Amino acid sequence: MDKGIGVNPLIPGKRSEEPRDLERVVYQKLRAPSSSGETLQIPPLSSVGESWRVNLQRIAGSCSSRFDRPLKELQTLGRAELAEKAIAYSGAYLDDLPSVESQNIIMSGHQPDLFHPGVWYKNFVLSELGAKQNAFAVNLVVDNDICPNPVVSFPNIPENLNDWKETRLERVAMDSTAAEVPYESRPVVNWKLFESFGRRLSQGFRRGGSPCVVDHLWKHVDVAASRLDNRSVGLGHLVAAGRHRLESEFGLRTFELPISQLAGTVAFACFLKSILLAADEFRLVYNSVLEEYRHVHRIRSDSHPVPKLATSDGWVEVPFWMWSESECRRQPLYVRLRDGQVLLSNLLGWEFTCSLAKVDELISKLKEEGILIRPRALTTTLFSRLILSDLFLHGIGGAKYDQLTNLLAQRFFEVKLPDFQTVTATLKLPNSFDLVDRAELTELDRELREVRFHPERFIHEPSESIANLITQKQTWAFGELASPRSRERHVAIEKLNRQLMVHASPGMDLLEERVAISRERMRASEILSSREFSFCLFDLSVIDKLKDLAAV
Repeated sequence: MDKGIGVNPLIPGKRSEEPRDLERVVYQKLRAPSSSGETLQIPPLSSVGESWRVNLQRIAGSCSSRFDRPLKELQTLGRAELAEKAIAYSGAYLDDLPSVESQNIIMSGHQPDLFHPGVWYKNFVLSELGAKQNAFAVNLVVDNDICPNPVVSFPNIPENLNDWKETRLERVAMDSTAAEVPYESRPVVNWKLFESFGRRLSQGFRRGGSPCVVDHLWKHVDVAASRLDNRSVGLGHLVAAGRHRLESEFGLRTFELPISQLAGTVAFACFLKSILLAADEFRLVYNSVLEEYRHVHRIRSDSHPVPKLATSDGWVEVPFWMWSESECRRQPLYVRLRDGQVLLSNLLGWEFTCSLAKVDELISKLKEEGILIRPRALTTTLFSRLILSDLFLHGIGGAKYDQLTNLLAQRFFEVKLPDFQTVTATLKLPNSFDLVDRAELTELDRELREVRFHPERFIHEPSESIANLITQKQTWAFGELASPRSRERHVAIEKLNRQLMVHASPGMDLLEERVAISRERMRASEILSSREFSFCLFDLSVIDKLKDLAAV
């Protein structure tokens, strides 16, 4: 047996070179900051220079036998394709493109919606780090995710705090309701509604107050809509392009590219091919690291953070979506290899066959037939970190699941990925406030539980008959009748508690009333002090705030 060659413990009978420094899942407890104006940075942004140096060294020394060309060649190709497409895409609607001459790339990504400021913070960090490291900064528009009903929620904040019971969420629709399909396939249905969205949201939220970001943003969305082909550009693309124009106006220097365009590159086709041709082996590795992750995090759900890859009658599921231009419902992609052929299917009637010799042409051939292949979330960051970037920025959600990506890369591609950066921020609306302390509600709940299970403690100067009930309970609880597993004991104590509670009812009624009011206050507070409201509800000063928080 050659040195460094052994049996892979994850794949029975599979002999492969085991990568050095094999990683294991480590439990992570990531929480968003609770106070407005705070950030989460792991590692601290001040140490990015060191992380950058380590990542470049790691990439320079990486190689993999999974591809039909050297990994370095594939990385060079993928980065060149990414830069070319991002320049062309961003240039279609931006007035002024950043000037960057570098093969180094920093990436991030998110769905093209009106997310909260903590997500937007990533774009500011992306721009800041791109400038600091003289790198090409690219934000991926994740348009292969499902576009939900496009609405923005905002709090109806009472002018008088005494009217806090009137607090509720209101919603303004960006477009008419339509089938929930991927962003790239979701067009604007009602242009009148879409074009008036900024005005309607501003009027509903501000009610004559100072203007908010959406007023400025929607002017940029209108410009983007006039420059892009509305027949082929989805609702999410227009929203993202408007936001990108707004960022550019305020000095951010980044590029953007939808995953739908990234999935058309030669580099992506090579990546897809490497998984298709070893689908069963990839599935075993994928499912084993997923099982390890669930065990460490004590997760019982079969769908969290992602489902396992399945098999069915010789078909092997791979972590990609497929759908057709005529039927935009996302479906899992399955593959099987047979007699020198690669067969693809959704197990719902659609099948496609391609010879092994022409797998490189697979995506273009499928596109000719109106079939789209897109990566899932884990596969997107795996491709981005393995092939395209020197540093990837994640929020909390991405940082949690990307431990799986690290293990997949090391155990299947035999490559240790460059480390990623985790960043998020908490910014609350200026007029947010708390009506109750959570600790106060916890204490009230404790008191209420005390009354229910120990009502005798709240009865002062009990009569003889009540004292007799108390004595009976003490006998069942601590005396000769006490038995920890006795059903009879449990029933007796419950009955006595109900009898005693009648005599403790004045205190009980008052306490229940206080708890009900506190819970209602908590409901209102959770609305008023949420960090989840869209960045477009803030005034323009939020941009300077985020720039300051992103400064390294």
